[in-house]
Amino acid sequence: MCGAGGAAGVRGTGKLAMAWRWIWGVGLACVLAAGSARAAEFEITPVPAEEALQVTGRIGPRFAASVQAALDAYPGTRVLIVHSRGGLLHEARKVAALLNARGIAIRADGRCASACAVLWAATDAREMTADARLGLHRSTWHAPLPAPLRAWSEKRSDRANVRVFLDAGFSPELAARAAQTPSSGMYWIGALELKREHVAFVLD
Repeated sequence: MCGAGGAAGVRGTGKLAMAWRWIWGVGLACVLAAGSARAAEFEITPVPAEEALQVTGRIGPRFAASVQAALDAYPGTRVLIVHSRGGLLHEARKVAALLNARGIAIRADGRCASACAVLWAATDAREMTADARLGLHRSTWHAPLPAPLRAWSEKRSDRANVRVFLDAGFSPELAARAAQTPSSGMYWIGALELKREHVAFVLD
């Protein structure tokens, strides 16, 4: 995931705040640079029988804008079905806000990992198929940052992700997996485990 931080600003002023603004500038440049190569890595397909839109593939640049355009084209949509191994966190968070504003549910179908899992957890109305799995792991910045700033920004993003999972009803132990699992791996959670955790969602 490139440019994975949350929306909250850094407290204080001076060098730390300047560094954070610089990080976000580099992160934005990273997102824009990735656009030409990865913009076509996701597909949005209407599923009229279920009053749904189905999204498959990587959460890339313009993902949120594309989802919004599809929702505008299909105003009767009641659920967004997602199957994705992840991608850009800021795009995932924008889609969650969009779904919440319109009262649209999200349904994890198959594997929904990394930024997709954050999107699922950040959406108020959640659904999941019986064989679906969420994948959690640590954030990764691909922007050309010095090692200390990269580590700091990734930890900040991880803390934001943990808060999302806690707000969704995950236990502290399970939510912590988002910050403990190496970005090269994945901690998978099935529907039954989430039910045992008392996470609120509809089993489809």
